[in-house]
Amino acid sequence: MVETMETKQNIVILGAGYGGIRAAQRLCDLIGNQDHFNIILINKHKYHLLMTKLHEYAAGTSSADDIMIPINKLLKGYNVKFITKYVDGIDIESRTVLLDQGETKIPFEYLVTALGSEAEYFNIEGLQQNSFSLSGLKSSGEIRQRLQQDLSVSIAGQSDSKELSFVIGGGGPTGVELAGELADQLIQFRKKHNIDAGKHKIIIIEGCKELLPGMADKTSQYAKRTLEQKGVEIVSGEFVNKVTPADIYLLSGNKIKYSYFIWTGGVRGNQILTKSGIKTDQRGRVLVNRYLQYAEDKKIYAVGDCALVKNPETKKPMPPTAQVALKQGDLVAGNIYADITGRKKKVFCPDFKAALVTVGRTCGLGEIESVKLKGSTALWLKKISLLKYRYEVGGFKTMFPDHKK
Repeated sequence: MVETMETKQNIVILGAGYGGIRAAQRLCDLIGNQDHFNIILINKHKYHLLMTKLHEYAAGTSSADDIMIPINKLLKGYNVKFITKYVDGIDIESRTVLLDQGETKIPFEYLVTALGSEAEYFNIEGLQQNSFSLSGLKSSGEIRQRLQQDLSVSIAGQSDSKELSFVIGGGGPTGVELAGELADQLIQFRKKHNIDAGKHKIIIIEGCKELLPGMADKTSQYAKRTLEQKGVEIVSGEFVNKVTPADIYLLSGNKIKYSYFIWTGGVRGNQILTKSGIKTDQRGRVLVNRYLQYAEDKKIYAVGDCALVKNPETKKPMPPTAQVALKQGDLVAGNIYADITGRKKKVFCPDFKAALVTVGRTCGLGEIESVKLKGSTALWLKKISLLKYRYEVGGFKTMFPDHKK
């Protein structure tokens, strides 16, 4: 079945993450109620997921309500048709998006791919089969459920309960935030139930010599000290070579036993793109030009984790962060509008002023331009930035989670 959407031309956005939501809202602001275009947003879930808070949900310190915002709330007042379905593919030749295993086809004039990412396992033997990831609500929920089950048997008096070893593969922002959150959660749990600290171990494995690659040395060192004070062991300059159900083998020949192995060591673009014949790099990211247009089709754009966008100064790929995706969503909306109206398109020029990371519930760190932050100041700035985002994307009604059932 082909949905024609009347006689209007369709601007179709795939994915309601940070970049996709921003592109949809911004396009509505620019196009208004023009009769010639439909704006269509397609997402597999009915909610917008706050990916930057997944580590809290996995550690059991936030609920699902804290990290989800209903998409209908975000689109209230916007002239956007929202479709909740899985995207099966993109037929560039017929200019349609395939849904329902190809039974439903949505034609497009312009297409924005904001399908996000998947965990990148780098062909490491046994890694995918023997690890968890923080790729979405389901995978994070699996960590949370297992953690709650195992901790439930680690109560006072059960001295024979097994030692739990949590290994986190990757010492970037996600790995550091997860380690800090998990460490604080376990510290509180042990105090409450009078459990020996030796029953829980947290280890971060990072291939670079320092945590938080790309950030200043002082920032990395502060993260390391803070985590170590919380009892986290840092194994740096080591790469994972193989993973079995009980052991992690490193390239150096060392071996680490584990109860949980959570992989945060890299992402790749959504596999739907490569399966659809769209040209990507080795990690599945769409090859785009400086206007964020797909190199082979100027009416197809890509934003966020599924786009290969290089910093014009460093020539390195932009980091897969919410801040990057939001700015790209803004730019793509403006460039589509410029193309429609005959205006000049803008080049994507990264201008990121802040990078903030939490290290548990009471501490943060970050960089705002050349200023280094740490402690409660960075923590509160991170919290304020989330409230600011909630307000920008949905107004006062979405600033705070709604826990009413």
